[in-house]
Amino acid sequence: MTYSAPDQTTTTGPRTGLLPDLTDPVAVTQALIRHASVSPDPGPAQQTLAAMLEALGFTIISLPFGEGAERTPNLFARLGTAGPHICFAGHTDVVPPGAESAWTHPPYAADIADGILFGRGACDMKGGIAAFVSAVARCVQQGGLPGSISLLITGDEEGPATYGTCKVLDWMAEQDQIRISAWWGSQPTPPPWGT
Repeated sequence: MTYSAPDQTTTTGPRTGLLPDLTDPVAVTQALIRHASVSPDPGPAQQTLAAMLEALGFTIISLPFGEGAERTPNLFARLGTAGPHICFAGHTDVVPPGAESAWTHPPYAADIADGILFGRGACDMKGGIAAFVSAVARCVQQGGLPGSISLLITGDEEGPATYGTCKVLDWMAEQDQIRISAWWGSQPTPPPWGT
């Protein structure tokens, strides 16, 4: 069975707009948090991430899957083509914030108070994506990376997860992108015995 997205788009040139300092994980996290991206509505979080990655030299492939209300944005970005190939898996969607009046700081303001960053997605998982992007930015700044690095980012992890990671993995297999030396993610899921 084939899962190619007929309207996938590939871009390699930098997008316009102001970007944060990509070597600063806090600034990158703030930029991502400021896009609500409540599942299943992704908002512009993936476009912002794509612009950041393009600025670092990544080739971006937009992979929307599903139809109508179920349409899910996904993104595959790769820098380099050689091995070893390290792939980071993550998601830009977040759960609803609940009553915003219950928040000490607005959920999408990305405020910093007393050295703590507040916002929906700070831990799960926009902060993790930002840490990875900033680490790659620092490597690029210092002369590059051996091999290649990619990101598999879905907009459907907090929802039904029907048109997210599994569909992108199928696409990666079809496109011979699945030869991964190592996978990495930063999902802050607690251990099964609790915390």
